[in-house]
Amino acid sequence: MKRRNWFAGFSARKQARSRFGAVALLAAFVLSPCAGFAHPPSGIVVDQQGRVYFLYHGLVRIESSGQLSTIDENTGGHWMALVTNGAVPAGNLGPYKKVLADGNTLLYGDGAPLAMDEDGSLFYGSNGARAELFPAGALAVAKLSANGQRSLFSPALKDKLAEFGDGVTALTVSPNGFVYVATWKGFAKLKPDGSIAKMVYPLTVDDCDRDPADHNPANAASPFFRGIAVDAAGNVYLAATSCHRVLKVGADGKVSTLLKSERPWTPTGITLRGQDVYVLEYTNANGPRTEGWYPRVRRIAKDGVVQTVVTVNPPGVGGPQ
Repeated sequence: MKRRNWFAGFSARKQARSRFGAVALLAAFVLSPCAGFAHPPSGIVVDQQGRVYFLYHGLVRIESSGQLSTIDENTGGHWMALVTNGAVPAGNLGPYKKVLADGNTLLYGDGAPLAMDEDGSLFYGSNGARAELFPAGALAVAKLSANGQRSLFSPALKDKLAEFGDGVTALTVSPNGFVYVATWKGFAKLKPDGSIAKMVYPLTVDDCDRDPADHNPANAASPFFRGIAVDAAGNVYLAATSCHRVLKVGADGKVSTLLKSERPWTPTGITLRGQDVYVLEYTNANGPRTEGWYPRVRRIAKDGVVQTVVTVNPPGVGGPQ
């Protein structure tokens, strides 16, 4: 399958001369919406009834029996968002597909990380090119309002990411309307007007089990935060894919390790339901598909008890395939 360029406007010439290695590599991760994409999915959500959906060969749901049901079969799909009020922005959703399931509206696709707010606005990673109506990418955050109007949500963040040589790796919207943006090395909290309320950068993972993205030693210093969630108290949860860790950053700034994943598993996505944290993990997520990508979902309760919800095994091994 030919690779489709969602980084329209970010020319190969500019990438070649860029001194920002992280952004150049991130382009390679985001530019691959096909069966041979360069990393396994991050998308996981839980609805109000406690049903868990995640991305694995398309959109799947975990049944009460522990088996998986395919909701929408697809060879691609990296990122996903649950539309809490059912309202989807008017107009073209770009690389994202709308799926209705169990009374829920879900958006998923390969273009870039995405998140929805309570007002029906879609936030997504973009290359920031106004002349091209902000196509999907990793250099900025764009907003598609409920009325279908597109805009660069945070010019200040775009400038910061360029300064740091970093890019957007995950998005979420807090209950009070703040947009949280994960990057390779940290995260930002954006006010509803797009201004930067806080930026934690770089965020050090003290007990990192170093496993650099793409097995590239140049990425050894990047935790690669591919999943982000925030609770009503302002605690931030991050899936540090290249560290095999889930972090909790308290509202007071205290950083702790919430979960350590044993190899070959590593967290790629994260979501919340009440006080429970749901973690999507994949095997060999920092390497190519040929090493074997199989998902597992685990739930971390308020008291820290970890329960495996489902494990997908390779062919020939017991359990869901």
